[in-house]
Amino acid sequence: MIYKFISYSSESNCYLLIDKKVALVDSGIHSEKIAKKLRELSLDLDYLILSHCHFDHIAGSLKLIEEFSPVVIAHENDSEAIETGNSKTLAYLFHGSFPGVRVDKKLRGDERLKLGKYELEFIHTPGHTPGSICVYEKNKKVLFSGDTIFKDSIGRTDFPSGNFIELRYSIEKLLKIHEEKGVAELYPGHGETGNGADIEKVYKSFFL
Repeated sequence: MIYKFISYSSESNCYLLIDKKVALVDSGIHSEKIAKKLRELSLDLDYLILSHCHFDHIAGSLKLIEEFSPVVIAHENDSEAIETGNSKTLAYLFHGSFPGVRVDKKLRGDERLKLGKYELEFIHTPGHTPGSICVYEKNKKVLFSGDTIFKDSIGRTDFPSGNFIELRYSIEKLLKIHEEKGVAELYPGHGETGNGADIEKVYKSFFL
């Protein structure tokens, strides 16, 4: 089961995957609604997966870690920002501050994580940030795309450490996954959900 916490404000979307193990993709800024759902279902949070280091995706992790002590997963290229709360988190844009949280598992390549029937593949997709990741669940063919790609747009690269060329290569990687494996549902970090056809449409709009 996948619970979607969709935000239409500056806060990020969050996705709760429930299987034998429970994982959350991004915490958003305010994670109270996620903690409440876990309590309602009498569940622990085993893994907290952070798609990248920006404040609107990670700020809520503080309370979740305090209550549930999940294993925190992020790419090594964004881990320093997450652990130190430095300026790369962009907390200042949200008039907030972030003291940093530990990263227990620092991704380097295309690692996998099995929750039960759900099997997650971590895909390094730099461009929006150096350590941006997407997460592909192969059985339901769901792609959690963070701020790499949205239903109708691409992630910004005008922030510090953003890189438009790297973002193009990353989206080409996602397009290849859709062509070879299929993306039935696209769950982005902001806005509405989509599907693999949206990856094709966005790629053609921005890069061709």
